[in-house]
Amino acid sequence: MVAHSRAFKIISFFLTILIVFPIMFLLYYGYGPFYVRSAAFGKTVLSSVELSFFASALAVIIEIVAFTPLAYYLARHKSVVMESLVDVPASIPHPVVGIALLFIDSPLNPVGKFLNKIGINFYYTYLGLFLALIIVSTPVYVRAMQSYFESLPTYYEEFAESLGMSELKVFYRIMFPMSVGAIISSGLTAMARAISEFGSVVIVAPFVTGWIFNGDCVASVFIYNEFESYFNASVSSAATLIVFSLILILAARLVSYFVIKRRYTYYL
Repeated sequence: MVAHSRAFKIISFFLTILIVFPIMFLLYYGYGPFYVRSAAFGKTVLSSVELSFFASALAVIIEIVAFTPLAYYLARHKSVVMESLVDVPASIPHPVVGIALLFIDSPLNPVGKFLNKIGINFYYTYLGLFLALIIVSTPVYVRAMQSYFESLPTYYEEFAESLGMSELKVFYRIMFPMSVGAIISSGLTAMARAISEFGSVVIVAPFVTGWIFNGDCVASVFIYNEFESYFNASVSSAATLIVFSLILILAARLVSYFVIKRRYTYYL
C-alpha cells in the first residue's frame, strides 16, 4: 500500500512538472538567452502589466459584489437553465464576447443607438475592457463559489431561518462573512483568468484612452504585439507577466490561508 502511494505521488509530481514546464522554460529564456531589458522591465511593458492587474482586480471586485449571491442561490436551489446560462461565456470562443459587446454598442441596433445617444462607448474604453473581463471571468468565480457553498453544512442557515430570518438576510449576515477566505481564493482564480484574457479584449479594447493608462493595452495584447514585431522581446515581456502573476498568486494564497484558518478557529 505504501509503495503504491509513493508511486502515485511520483506520478503526480511529474504530471505537475509537465504542466508548469512551458512556463519555467519561458522564464529561463525570457531572463536568459533571449533577455531584452527594455522588453522585460521597460516603462511600456510595466504599464501594460499594471493595467491588466488594475482592470482584473476591479472586475473581480464587481463580481464579488454582484455575483456571490448568484453562486449561493445556485448552491441551494438547483437550476439547470441558470447554470447553463452562467457557463455560456466560458464555453464560446472569447472573440465572440468582444464582437457581441461591439455590436451591442453599435448604432446598427436600437440598444446601440440609445447607448451612443447618452454617450456610452465600449470601443477603446475602460468600460469596454471591464465588461469583457467581467463576462469571461464571472463563470469561473461563480462556479468556484457555488462549489464552496455546496460543501458547507446547512445548519447555520436552518437555525437562522427558524428564527425568522429570510434567505437573503441569512446570506448577507451569516454566509457572506463566513466565506471571506473562499471569496479571496475564488476571486484570485477569476482574477488570474481575467489577466490572461486576450480574445475579447483585443477586439473591444486593444488599448484604452483617457485617464491614467491613456494609450496603453493590457499585457496579453502587448505581448502579442511584441510577438508580431520582435520575438525575443515578446519572450522577455511574457516572462515579466509570469513573475508578477506568481507574486500575486502567492500573496493571495497566503492571505486566503490565514483568513480561512482564523475564521475556522473562530466558528469552532
